[in-house]
Amino acid sequence: MQGTILIIDGVSINRIILKVQLTAACFQVLQADSVAVATELAAGNRPDLILTAMSLPDGDAAAVKQALARIAQVADVPVIALSAQNDRATRIKALSAGIDEVLPQPVDDMILQARIRSLLRMRPQDEGLHLCEDGPHGLVMPRAEATRLPQRPDARIALLCHDLQTAHKWKSRLSTQVSDDLRAYTIDALQNLMRSPVPDVIVIELNELSAGMALRLLADLRARASTRDCVVIAVPNPADAMIAAEALDRGAHDVLHCGFQVDELVLRINTQLQYKSRAERARDEVRNSLRAAMEDPMTGLYNRRYAKPFLSRVACDATQSGQQFAVMVADLDHFKRINDQFGHPVGDAVLVEAARRLQAELRNCDLLARIGGEEFMVVIPGVSAAEADSMATRLCSAINAAPFTISGAPIPIEVTISIGAVIGGSHTGETSVDGLFAAADRALYDAKRAGRNQTSLGAASRPAAA
Repeated sequence: MQGTILIIDGVSINRIILKVQLTAACFQVLQADSVAVATELAAGNRPDLILTAMSLPDGDAAAVKQALARIAQVADVPVIALSAQNDRATRIKALSAGIDEVLPQPVDDMILQARIRSLLRMRPQDEGLHLCEDGPHGLVMPRAEATRLPQRPDARIALLCHDLQTAHKWKSRLSTQVSDDLRAYTIDALQNLMRSPVPDVIVIELNELSAGMALRLLADLRARASTRDCVVIAVPNPADAMIAAEALDRGAHDVLHCGFQVDELVLRINTQLQYKSRAERARDEVRNSLRAAMEDPMTGLYNRRYAKPFLSRVACDATQSGQQFAVMVADLDHFKRINDQFGHPVGDAVLVEAARRLQAELRNCDLLARIGGEEFMVVIPGVSAAEADSMATRLCSAINAAPFTISGAPIPIEVTISIGAVIGGSHTGETSVDGLFAAADRALYDAKRAGRNQTSLGAASRPAAA
């Protein structure tokens, strides 16, 4: 099955007709005859899309949207309303209530299926970004209320028409209702359109004379990395269900089925920009969460979770290229004394300063990670044993060359570090991450045992001490 669709209609024959259409298109169908029943079904089954009659025995499509908004797991399920009245006022009222689409009854199966496909394409992305999981403790990212359009910043909106006269006419009419940066272009002005910064919204006219070119351009815009995240709204002019369906299948986020109507266009722009903003916030949250999982919050260095896969990649690259690389484990000497004498806040500041000094000695391609309390790991690709030994000495000197002046400490603090290093590569016979790390750790132990505040270059293949 492609997905689950919940049909809501108080008239049983309408539900049956829709079920036949949708089942033939390989959708799983749920049915409800009221807002109350639909809410219960949605909460228990989490449909991918809801198809509702505009009027219901105990409410209307707006009431359905409001009921869904109170259930976190289904608050963003797209809703298509089917209306017996195909007038602008009905559409505007429904779109203002957060309904994603309004289609007239009897519904055109071609445009219905295209709109369903369009909305469902965005559904997996939305689910993945929000990381919703079943159960009361599933991770749910913050969401804007579906029925309320918050104040948004001005956007860059490009109006692409068959001729510049129409584009400027649309711009003039739209400028009376929005304060956005509006630009007028012809369909063939791709070079100008692609100049940075690219628009936030692209409105494309599907004129009878240029629909083919406009549809190809629409697909092109959705495929390019620079414009992939732009909101694209298609406007068949004049209205044409077949062209509208084609535009949705080519990747348009929205379509004005009845041609250019400025108030409806404003609503659809606002709604699509809200979705775009929410998706961007969710991506940022996911990106920040992934970064937090890989970084040490105190020093800003990578942590062990990142360091070991990085070392694995370096080892793999070295095997293919025949190059050598260095792995180091470093540990601040007598760090517990610093915490005991000056307190943990000062100890934390020492760790931050130590990380800064060590990082300053390394290249961009090198890795410095905090893998324990006062323990660091260094991976340096493409170096010989002599170069690694010299680098370890420089790192040691970076720490002990000058005392640490820390806020909260009455005196400068003398800090030293011990470093164990090994050379990796196909010549060593040791290519596993754990083996290299263990060898570097043994070399660190040698440096500690020799008196600390020094480095030790060990052998990757040396057996562990008994």
